[in-house]
Amino acid sequence: MKDESSKVRRLSRRAVLAATGAGAAVAAAGVGSAAATEAAERGGRFVEGVLRAFARHRVVAVGEVHGQQEHHDALLMLLADPRFAGVVDDIVVEFGNALYQPVMDRFVQGGAVEDRELRPVWRNTTQSPMATWDAPMYEQFFRTVRAVNWPLPADRRIRVLLGDPPVDWSRVTTRGDVHTAFGDRDGHMASVVLREVLAKRRRVLVCYGSRHVMHALPGEQGGGGIAQIEQRTGERAYVILAGGHERLASLPGRSLLPARGTWLRGADTSEFRYLPGECGVPFGAVADALLYLGHVGAQTQSLPNPAIYLDPAYWAELERRKRIMGTPIDLVKQYRQEQSVVWPTPPAPEC
Repeated sequence: MKDESSKVRRLSRRAVLAATGAGAAVAAAGVGSAAATEAAERGGRFVEGVLRAFARHRVVAVGEVHGQQEHHDALLMLLADPRFAGVVDDIVVEFGNALYQPVMDRFVQGGAVEDRELRPVWRNTTQSPMATWDAPMYEQFFRTVRAVNWPLPADRRIRVLLGDPPVDWSRVTTRGDVHTAFGDRDGHMASVVLREVLAKRRRVLVCYGSRHVMHALPGEQGGGGIAQIEQRTGERAYVILAGGHERLASLPGRSLLPARGTWLRGADTSEFRYLPGECGVPFGAVADALLYLGHVGAQTQSLPNPAIYLDPAYWAELERRKRIMGTPIDLVKQYRQEQSVVWPTPPAPEC
């Protein structure tokens, strides 16, 4: 655990802004001028933007695009940046079952963890069998945190908190067990952040699907995990959502654009590809910044190796879970057949 009083561990807001060379950009974005809008449309870089956000917020949430390689490439660049471990204490992820938190703690601290112990972290979540998280980028995420921690003193290492409810699939035998065991996924994530992060005055990066990290609309109660945290504490998180828009085609990939002081603030969320937007909802109401990963249609998928599912025990368990859940998923088509890595271009919503 990190020492909260450590001067080495903490960077001040001024120090982070200086380290990222971002002071002038932040000041310009705040006044909402035409020059600031133009600068924002040119785009800052993702890593620098996240570090700036941590100078002002203890919770920074990134809406993860499940299975998208470029999104995780950006996340790995963030994790590997030498400044990151200086401003972040914890990372909360959707793609991990909290039942295995002791396993993950040992693993990211550098302990010897057998693969058969580690794999259940992502294979046994509430999202199985619809999503096994067997795509290599998820395991790579955990292994990158372990590598980042390796040279650091024990009290400065980043902790990975598994945010999915602690379901024990060996005890799930009926559909009724599903509702009992799975519980409130967003509520569980919120409780993890409240208990393990905010109560300890720590700072956290939250990596969850976009709907889980959006701000609640004015007057809305409940909502995703981040919205619940904000409602229960009054503490504002900084929310980054990934999406594409025709106005951004000239920008380089991994550009980060603030909503404040730019056209993004009032743009309808339905105009963005990859973003789970709704007609009539302005982007600035649900997020603070947009992560632009590149031209729509140029994204790729991270796909699991079909050979994984030739393991008879694992395959039988996926089929058992499918029967319990009653899901219409075609396991053979989804997991045992080769698929193109080209990310399917989502259709534009009709408003």
